[in-house]
Amino acid sequence: MNSHTADVQMTSSISEGDKHDEFTDKTNLLIESKSLLSGDSGFTTENAGNKQLNIDDIAESLHCGLFQFLCNIACGLCFTAEGLIIQSTSIIVMSACDLDITTQNRIWLSMSLLIGIAISSAFWGRLGDSFGRRRVLLVALSINVIFTIAAALSYDYPMLVMMTFLNGLGCGGVLPVTLTYAIEFFPRKYRGISASASNAYWCFGNIYAALMALWIITPSISISIGNKTLVGWRIFTLVCAIPPLLALICLSLMPNSPRFLIKRGQSEKALQVLHKIHRINARCCHKHNNQSVDIKLSDLSTMADSDNSDVNENYHDAANSFTSRIRNALRQYVLLYSTKWRKRTLLVTTTWILFCFCTNGLWLWLPTFFALNTQGGNCHHSQSSINSTSGLNTSTQALNQTQSCIARTHDTTIYRDLLLTTFSSIIIEAIFIPIINLSGRRLLFGGLATATSICIFCMWLVNTPTGILIFSCLFAGLSGSAWNILNVWTSELYPTHLRSTSNGWINFCGRIGAIIGTMSFGLLLKYGCNLPVIIVGAACAIAAGLSFILPDTTKAEIN
Repeated sequence: MNSHTADVQMTSSISEGDKHDEFTDKTNLLIESKSLLSGDSGFTTENAGNKQLNIDDIAESLHCGLFQFLCNIACGLCFTAEGLIIQSTSIIVMSACDLDITTQNRIWLSMSLLIGIAISSAFWGRLGDSFGRRRVLLVALSINVIFTIAAALSYDYPMLVMMTFLNGLGCGGVLPVTLTYAIEFFPRKYRGISASASNAYWCFGNIYAALMALWIITPSISISIGNKTLVGWRIFTLVCAIPPLLALICLSLMPNSPRFLIKRGQSEKALQVLHKIHRINARCCHKHNNQSVDIKLSDLSTMADSDNSDVNENYHDAANSFTSRIRNALRQYVLLYSTKWRKRTLLVTTTWILFCFCTNGLWLWLPTFFALNTQGGNCHHSQSSINSTSGLNTSTQALNQTQSCIARTHDTTIYRDLLLTTFSSIIIEAIFIPIINLSGRRLLFGGLATATSICIFCMWLVNTPTGILIFSCLFAGLSGSAWNILNVWTSELYPTHLRSTSNGWINFCGRIGAIIGTMSFGLLLKYGCNLPVIIVGAACAIAAGLSFILPDTTKAEIN
């Protein structure tokens, strides 16, 4: 024991000099034994010299405190902003009465957003692994703020569609990278709960959109600026830029992920981040102040070279030529289908495509079921009634008529229904978030996806508006909870140097499934409700079955 203490003191006094004294971690980085080796004695100050630190050891030493709470809020605001942008698109297309929106062209606003998300997801994820999660999120959120404001100033419908597409390019960066960033600050004990909680902020974006529509669009509020008048939907769109702006400000105050910095060999910056995290957490909790472990720069440098056996990428050399950059970027995608990761990538990608096909395909056309049953119609009966309502509701065919559009903006029913389904979704998701670590990712997602499939079939079987509303609320809550689990699970299935790239690629594939589901559901609806409902229900059930083949990452090392 005395010799070990002498070695530590000798190490701290040579080679690093003042730099090492500045960065030596005197913080609470005690690594708890049970979190490191299942059933074995863990890493302590006594055996520090006998066990080499790895990145998961560092993550386990970051006890949850004020910093993790702030990180959860910042990431949650990112999801709030993206949920709001996607939800607001369906509201804008119904209320932009001063633009030439018809039954034939209205679908392109939602499709342009989905296409923008799909195209950008893959390359944003790769950029997150190359330049850092935080930097990519800042750029993507800036795009959201700029083009949300630009959309409010659109002078015609084609410009609105283009601005929405560009906004989708930003959303494609925020969605896959946010969870990658969030889980890298939490020990495995809290990783699932924290990431699910951040993802659940999506519902607050939906609530914000519905409330702003009730307060701004339905009363027909307008503002005159010179000889220009901003009508209700334009003011609503400007207000929708506030959440992504708040997310941008909050994220600008957050540090880079220490996992990413260590993998990039930026040990000094990583140690600075560890200092910062501990200083913030120490303001609220001091119970471990008497137990500390010195994390040396040499330890972090060693970690940067470990666990990279399947990627021999020299980032500094790659900066010397454009060809090297392209080659290194493509290498990350090739690695996803290497022998080591091929089966996992194929399974999780197929699960995403099917579940996106199911949930997104049905969600866009869900109001059609309400419209048919509210009017006394029946989704099982005449084909002509279905064809006459083959949009989001019975008023869509008159969207190009100004009077019908204005009358529609005063109808608060759709926003009340949206609030009801969103609140029910929040309640259901709040039930499942605390048990994500108890039941495991695989069992919980598989069960929720199966329950979602059952709800879809029940929506088809019931004949009353009340029954449709009840199962719609259950569908929203169960599918939203399943998405929380799947997003967390996907982020944990790959190591640090592939995490953002894999998230981006899988999101890209999932959005393709969403586009196919949205278009095919609308086309099949012309032939009746039976076929599209059966197809999306079956797709959801298959996704649930495939998920049981994937490995469970609950409380597992993710590096």
